Amino acid sequence: MNKNTAVYQGTFDPFTNGHLAVLKDARALFSEIIVLLLVNPNKSPLFSQAQRMQLVRAAVQEAGLDAIRVVCYEGLLAEYMRAQGLSCCVRGIRNGRDAEFELENHRLSQTFYPSLQTWLLPSRPEYQDISSSAVKAACAAGRLPAKWVPASVAEALRGKYPSLEIF
Repeated sequence: MNKNTAVYQGTFDPFTNGHLAVLKDARALFSEIIVLLLVNPNKSPLFSQAQRMQLVRAAVQEAGLDAIRVVCYEGLLAEYMRAQGLSCCVRGIRNGRDAEFELENHRLSQTFYPSLQTWLLPSRPEYQDISSSAVKAACAAGRLPAKWVPASVAEALRGKYPSLEIF
């Protein structure tokens, strides 16, 4: 098992500065992070898989982070982890609801892959209320705080919402 590599999974639609902060914190703990874009059939993404991969890569580059790989996977996290010989994943938590949700997912994943370990990283205070859903709702309303998303993501959102004001 590679204990120096961790997986940070999600749909990242869109990738936020909260996601980026978790990635930075995880990178301080592990020598390599794999950002794993999982396909969630219960969600209708704003951006395609390829677009999301590119947006994460651009945000990582803007932030000057190294040793980050971005990959897509259709299937269970536990299956990916086992196939790659990995045991650690990281998840950001903003509040008690997130913690409860992530702990439940951890227990379910361990059913399929008992070696799986989940590291829960608390959100930085300035990102506790930011979610991809909140970003999309703000965009639909026509106004997006620039501090919520990396610059490359803001530009991509402007492409989806041409009259979007970024302030």
